[in-house]
Amino acid sequence: MTPKKLDSSVRKATSDKAWFSVVKAYNLCDAALNKRLQELGLKVGEHEVLANIARSPGITQQALANRCFVARSGVSMLLTRMETQSLLCREVDARDGRIKRLYLSPKGEALAQQTLAIQDEIVAKMMSALSNGELKELKRLSELVALQLADTSG
Repeated sequence: MTPKKLDSSVRKATSDKAWFSVVKAYNLCDAALNKRLQELGLKVGEHEVLANIARSPGITQQALANRCFVARSGVSMLLTRMETQSLLCREVDARDGRIKRLYLSPKGEALAQQTLAIQDEIVAKMMSALSNGELKELKRLSELVALQLADTSG
């Protein structure tokens, strides 16, 4: 095997191992979040909706769909279901009647605070093994690899 082929095969093997470690961490995080949200009778998609509206009251449905890790049609169905559960409301934008703004009800706000606390616990546990410098490096590296896919995901 030539040095160049060896180099590329070693790089591929290393890349694969790095990728699998990312997938493993994601799957474990997702499983932990799902388990804790089930205690509240919720799924991750509902948490995403609650968390995003809590962080950005008045967000549009389109902007919410862009932020959530749920298909756009799924967001629409979630919003309808959550609205019937009195967790949120849609209000017509004062300047543009075609736009609906999303707000949490008091019940939705309380539930959002619970789900965000669960998320904070899981993230804190997950990141507790890293120093502040390592956290900054993880952020930098994650942004760098995400940038490589940004043009191909749309």
